[in-house]
Amino acid sequence: MNGKQQLSQPWEGLYKDVLFEAESEQMPRRIQLAKHAILDRLEDVTCARSNQQFEDGELDALRKAHRALRVLEDLYFPEGSEDS
Repeated sequence: MNGKQQLSQPWEGLYKDVLFEAESEQMPRRIQLAKHAILDRLEDVTCARSNQQFEDGELDALRKAHRALRVLEDLYFPEGSEDS
């Protein structure tokens, strides 16, 4: 590989879609999709019956991505999101 980590979880692709979205009217939906995917991944791994584990560095990446999405959400939902 050329030093770039391949995306292996759905949340990563959805998060990158937010970062590279050029149309502001698409941002709210993309933000929500990415946030839900991040929370779903956290739930999948932390569920008591789950045999899944976080990949190396994934938990830190999930936390940072979620924080970044919250900042973007504040920009696109100035009065606050009911779905946070």
